[in-house]
Amino acid sequence: MAEVYLAGKVNSNEGSISGFADELEERGHTITYKWWEAKALKKPYLEHIESSRPAAVRMVEAVRRSDVTILFPEARILGAAIEFGAAIGDINENREIIVVLGDEATETRQSVFYAHPQVIAIQGLREIRSRLWY
Repeated sequence: MAEVYLAGKVNSNEGSISGFADELEERGHTITYKWWEAKALKKPYLEHIESSRPAAVRMVEAVRRSDVTILFPEARILGAAIEFGAAIGDINENREIIVVLGDEATETRQSVFYAHPQVIAIQGLREIRSRLWY
């Protein structure tokens, strides 16, 4: 079973991150950190630094523990982009880093890092469901 980190908005074009996390857990996978359930995490983050700082550390640690990191890119995903960068920068050649572009990839703002050799750009959740680890 895989250790999975999910990055993106709580609700994306593909549905809710928590719903997909539930699906993965039902299949026996582990979500390394459910940041969307962190009740202590409040915006604006710098005004709540006492809860933001440890959450940021936990998120990066959870990315590093993951076998699979999945990014659901949308507009205004600065935090998720940082998590995506942490996955690439960690140099774990066994980790799958997946970017879910959705069914219409041209509608998603793209990054040059989606072409990184360690990144797998896919067209929707159906392609994740066809991965060997799934």
